[in-house]
Amino acid sequence: MIRRVSHTPSWLIQISALLLVLFLLLPIGAIFGLGLYYSLGILLVADAGQMMAALSKEAGIAPALLQTPLMAFAVAFLASAWGLCLSLLWRQWIARRRYAAILASALPFLLPRFGLGALFLLACLKLAQWGGNALGLGLVAASQAAVAAPLVAAILCLGWRRVDPAWREAALEAGADELTIFRRLTWPTLRPYAVFGALLALILSLGDFYLGNALSGDAVLLPGAILSGVAQNASPLYHALVAFMVLIDAILLVAVIRRLGHLTQARNGY
Repeated sequence: MIRRVSHTPSWLIQISALLLVLFLLLPIGAIFGLGLYYSLGILLVADAGQMMAALSKEAGIAPALLQTPLMAFAVAFLASAWGLCLSLLWRQWIARRRYAAILASALPFLLPRFGLGALFLLACLKLAQWGGNALGLGLVAASQAAVAAPLVAAILCLGWRRVDPAWREAALEAGADELTIFRRLTWPTLRPYAVFGALLALILSLGDFYLGNALSGDAVLLPGAILSGVAQNASPLYHALVAFMVLIDAILLVAVIRRLGHLTQARNGY
């Protein structure tokens, strides 16, 4: 006797997946819609002078609008440099099967953000008190880059797999030095992966709250300023900034997806 196996209808799976996606996107859509509502209201009612006056009244917004993007670009640069160095070590450790060392070096990415912020704060508290805002922002950049560097290193390790060791041997036989080999042969292959990792580091920095709030000292960054302003319902400007940040993240996400498509095509040889 043959027993028929009942299968779940495909339409039920598709509806369940669609409902899950809607559930995940609902908070983002609600926040973005509310921020867009306030943004349109501000643009329709207020002129440029009134907007600048409102910004000047909210002492934390204007400095944060300048400091946060600069911080994010600094983090992307540091994470790319550290990730490249870390990927060189990981290649050796993978060949020697030293997976515990790889896991230990990736701990800044794996640890909870508030725990990592507390560790950096305890280790550098005296320095932060002595150096003021400038050193505090430096600690934020260093800690956020430390979080993103293992992620960048993992992405670059994928790029290293496309670097043929025979290229280096042939170049050495032709009389090229190591720097020229890296600049002319290795880096063009790794560059798309490095850009992809830098974009991810940029997104992580823009959205980080715990490390920025714990280590920035008296300086103000956008995630902390926005959360504080929205929680206190201080001004519609904070709701408009929420929509602005969501829009920036969406643009960066599109760039990441496009870069990922380029990497996939390059890996498949198209």
